[in-house]
Amino acid sequence: MTIVQEIKEQITQLELKLINIQKNCSHPKDVIVSVNRSNTGNYDPSADRYWTDHHCTFCDKRWSSDQ
Repeated sequence: MTIVQEIKEQITQLELKLINIQKNCSHPKDVIVSVNRSNTGNYDPSADRYWTDHHCTFCDKRWSSDQ
């Protein structure tokens, strides 16, 4: 195994650990930063979109939800 392959394997293992931490995080409400976003002013108002971006500062997970 080359050093590059070893590094890639380490990266994969660390990414799996991060996914596991984020999956098991309770995302307490007091550590979540939420920002309302929108894409409005389109020619067709039915194409306007509203959503909220969320960021858990404990586990660094980011996700969005529609409004």
